[in-house]
Amino acid sequence: MNILCYGDSNTYGLTTDWKGRLPRSARWPGRLQMLLGEEHWVVEDGLIGRTCAIPDRHRYGRSAMDFLPVALECHAPLDYLILAFGTNDCKAEKVRTVQEAAQGMENLVRLAQRLAPDTRILIVAAAPLRAQVLTVDPDFDALSVEISAQLWREYQKIAERYGCLFLNAGDAAMTSDADGEHLDEQGHAALAEAVARILTEDMKGRT
Repeated sequence: MNILCYGDSNTYGLTTDWKGRLPRSARWPGRLQMLLGEEHWVVEDGLIGRTCAIPDRHRYGRSAMDFLPVALECHAPLDYLILAFGTNDCKAEKVRTVQEAAQGMENLVRLAQRLAPDTRILIVAAAPLRAQVLTVDPDFDALSVEISAQLWREYQKIAERYGCLFLNAGDAAMTSDADGEHLDEQGHAALAEAVARILTEDMKGRT
């Protein structure tokens, strides 16, 4: 099976001190590869600051909508597309309601299903922000934290509406004590295990 992990800085593997990148063996897509085995191929496409569909006025190309068609074509054929988002969609300058934050994921899923109708989609709702983020990242405020805690429910509704698989990353891992925004190595490991369980079970139904 060919699997594309398409996400933000937590797919990229940004360290919790923001100074580097975890090695592939520690990032959740790399760990997913190890868990699934060599008969599967896991591709990671993570970008710091990426949202589902909202442009960033400070950095080019941060809307996942802009580059998803390229990613799908580059890595075709794909059996699974994992959309791992939510954190950046909660930034204060971008949205002020959970419904606004979720709309981008719905748009992204619709685009993916139009471009790659035979690819199974797994929506992964980001682990919620924690209060620590307010002291280290000025892009977020208290409402951002509140929205992030509710977003998984909206993503779950989207998954049900469009026939996608779903995982609430917050059920498997917490954002780190260091910044309240990114996963540490333990969080990446736990997320990889949760994703592997879902994919493994779904693959049984496809064989």
